[in-house]
Amino acid sequence: MRSYVFWLCSCLMFVLQGCVHATIQTSMLTGKSSELKQRYYQAKTTAPDGTVLAFTVYQPHLKPGQSAPLILHTHGFGLSRMKRPELSLYGFLLPTGQVAKTAWQNRYWVISYDQRGHGDSQGKIRLTDPDKEAQDVITLMNWAEHNLPQLAKNRYGVRTGMVGESYAGGVQYLASALDPRLQAIVPVTTWYDLINSLAPNGVPKSNWIGFLNLIGDWWNWNKFDPELKQAYVATQRGRLQPATYDFLKTHQASWFCSNNQPPQAYALIIQGFRDVLFPFNEAVKAAQCIRQAQHEVHLIGVQGGHLQPFAQHSPRGNTPFWYIGKTVNCGNQQQYNLQKMIVHWFDQKLKDQPPLMTLPELCVDQSPVTTLNELIPANTYILNKTRIVPTATQAVFIPIYTANQRTYITGAPLLSLQVEPRSTTAATLFISMAIKSKVTGKYDILNDQTTPFHVARKQSDDQSTHTGHEGAQPSGIELAGINGSLQQGDTLGLLINTQSIYYQKIKQPKIEAWISGQMMLPQLWHEAASK
Repeated sequence: MRSYVFWLCSCLMFVLQGCVHATIQTSMLTGKSSELKQRYYQAKTTAPDGTVLAFTVYQPHLKPGQSAPLILHTHGFGLSRMKRPELSLYGFLLPTGQVAKTAWQNRYWVISYDQRGHGDSQGKIRLTDPDKEAQDVITLMNWAEHNLPQLAKNRYGVRTGMVGESYAGGVQYLASALDPRLQAIVPVTTWYDLINSLAPNGVPKSNWIGFLNLIGDWWNWNKFDPELKQAYVATQRGRLQPATYDFLKTHQASWFCSNNQPPQAYALIIQGFRDVLFPFNEAVKAAQCIRQAQHEVHLIGVQGGHLQPFAQHSPRGNTPFWYIGKTVNCGNQQQYNLQKMIVHWFDQKLKDQPPLMTLPELCVDQSPVTTLNELIPANTYILNKTRIVPTATQAVFIPIYTANQRTYITGAPLLSLQVEPRSTTAATLFISMAIKSKVTGKYDILNDQTTPFHVARKQSDDQSTHTGHEGAQPSGIELAGINGSLQQGDTLGLLINTQSIYYQKIKQPKIEAWISGQMMLPQLWHEAASK
């Protein structure tokens, strides 16, 4: 009896799916424009390499003669699509899902899909391979053009926007570089240079990488491509291997930009300053690439982003490993609701509606900056020769600037560092920008950000490009982007340690060294001048 019921239910599902498919095809073949009711349904299609992709179609309410653009929505790493508008993680909680739902209710076609190796889609995870994951975006646009009625189109085809965070953001840059139908993208807290994000200055973020492996290859059981598995194993040895670089080099916007194939879409980029996986620097470089290609771009800086599990915490705790907040205060003056901002921006770019808000090129929460150029380091500070003997419990603070009034700083500092070790060069220093409070005397690391600096590895790389010079050469690195403010009397400086909660705990010899060099900081904004 149980087998019979299962067979009957299966037949019923098959019939229902067949009816949906037949209805769509009939409408497309006749070319008739009719009233469409708001509804959603599940569907599948096949990529050129034979991989079956699963997705949910959200059909808007359209009257005869009305057309609607298409919004593609997809998920973060290890998660799955918005399969239902309410009873799903994206349907009731995560912001990009809320944006997709709002767009559907405001007469957009929406397709929320499972990326290959996730959810109900087949295939192996290749970490946004342009020939796999990015091609899947193109496959879905092709499917929409052949199966969805009353689509808004231009000379390229269906007018398409895309929204998604993290893993769903990286694929947008690549797909936009490959297909002009993707007209407007909203990448949220994602990467520009994946290799630099996962292993800045050649030091793998082992704690985050281990967590990604857990949710990628264990939660989605055995879905990593063999090449990706090998790359993961290599990071556990403390360094990325050449094969890993070769595998990942095209999986990032930086490769496309450096090869004169930048994203072609309008871009609204949202990035978090507390994001220790994909720092704010990643969004700045992506925005600069798109601007250089003469496409419109807006960069929104918020406080959230990816949070190191069990080390960082979101303000309300409802999304423990990631958050972006609900609002942003541009230039310390105008406050915007992020979700409404995205939908209005889609209306402007995909429906040609007049803008309801005027966005600056750069909008950073609680900061006076409004252009990308204002993030460029311009002020130089000399680091006098300082002896460092950091321990596991005591970091070394090197003061740089003391504020005589409230002062804002936003951007990525550049550090040119010369290290003269007395014992060993086989050491990794972890460097943060910190504020020492005049009132309490305590240090506060700005935006939780830390940048690794492997002394021997970095100096070896630098010396390979400097011949005929003896002694220690200065090594230049870009620190993680920061956004914060100093009260009168507070001191901004470098905080140097030999351990970090974001990197696997490593055994290091006792470090005793002298360092010197210089810092280049972005423009410092004083409160009176920024009003």
